[in-house]
Amino acid sequence: MSIYTKTGDKGTTALVGGTRVKKTDLRVETYGTVDELNAMLSLASKEVKDAANQSLLEALQYQLFYLGAELATADPAATKANQRVVTADDITAMENAIDRCMAALPPVHSFVLPGTSEAGSRLHVARTIARRAERRLVELSETATIRPELLKYLNRLSDCLYALARFEDQQAHTDQIVKTVIQRYLSATTERRNALPAATTATPVVNGQLALDFSLAHRLLQQAICAANELQVPVVIALTDRHGNAILTYRMPDALLVSLELAPKKAYTAVALKAATHELSAAIQPGADLFQLEASSGGKVVTFGGGYPLYRDGHLVGGLGISGGSVEQDMRIAQAALHGLHLGKEE
Repeated sequence: MSIYTKTGDKGTTALVGGTRVKKTDLRVETYGTVDELNAMLSLASKEVKDAANQSLLEALQYQLFYLGAELATADPAATKANQRVVTADDITAMENAIDRCMAALPPVHSFVLPGTSEAGSRLHVARTIARRAERRLVELSETATIRPELLKYLNRLSDCLYALARFEDQQAHTDQIVKTVIQRYLSATTERRNALPAATTATPVVNGQLALDFSLAHRLLQQAICAANELQVPVVIALTDRHGNAILTYRMPDALLVSLELAPKKAYTAVALKAATHELSAAIQPGADLFQLEASSGGKVVTFGGGYPLYRDGHLVGGLGISGGSVEQDMRIAQAALHGLHLGKEE
C-alpha cells in the first residue's frame, strides 16, 4: 500500500471523519505539535538511564497518540466507540513521577540551565515542545470544545519532563563523580602498591593461616573491573574471607540491582562448598547428593556460574562472586581476576 495519496498536494488534509481543512488550520497545527513532541520523547528515551523514567516515557508516547487522535476529531459523531483517551489517572501518574524525581533532587533557588547530560538536554527540548503544544491547545479551546483533561494533561506533562530532565542530569552527575573517585582510588592504590618493597607482597598470615588481606582484595577487585570493562558488562563484585564473611562488595555503575544479592551469595557458596558454583548444578538435581540444597540453605547458596573459591599455596583464603552479565560472562570475569593473581586451586 502506498503511503502517498496526493490528496494533500493542494495544502489540505483530512480530519477524522473526512472533513478537509487547510494544513495551517489551528487544529492541525495543534495535533502536529503533539506529534512533534512524541517524536522528541522517542529520541529522549534512547538516552534515559532510569528504568522507571523509561517506562513512563513509553506510556507518555502512547498517551500522546490518543491525545492527537482526539484533537484530529473535530466532529464528535466521528469518534469511535472504543477510542482510547487520556484520563485523570494519566495525569495522576505524571504527578507521582514528578514527586518521585523531585524528592531525590536538591532544592533550586534560581533558573536551571537546561541539560548537563544528553538525556537531560533531550528532555528539556521535549519540555519546550510540550509548552508550545499547550499554547496551541489553549488557543484552539477558544473556538472549539476541548476536554478540560487535555489542557491539564499538557500542562502537567511539561512539568513532568522538567522533573525527569533534572533527575537524569543529577544521576549522570553522580555517576561521573563515582567514576572519577574510582579512577583516582585505583590509580592511588596502584601507585602505592608499586612503591612497596618486594617483601611486603608476601602472602599474609592470620592466626597461623593464609588470609586474603586488604591489598590482595583490592588487586583482585581491580582485575575484575578491568575484565568487566573489556566485556563492557557492568557487574557486582563480592569477596569473602575463608569463613564466608564479607570483605567487600562493589557495584559498578549501571550494574543490575539484583546482582547486589547474587554476587555475595556466589562468593559465600564457593567458600562454603569449596567449589566453583557452576560445578554444583549437577549435584542439586533430583536424586543427586545435594538435591534441595538451595532450599534448605535459606537462599544463601546459589548454583549457577560466577562464584569461585580463592586459594594461595593450596590453601583456601576466600571466595569471589561476580554477577551482572550472563552466566558465561560472569565466569569469564571471575576467571580473569583469579588467574591474573594466581588464586586458582591449582596455581
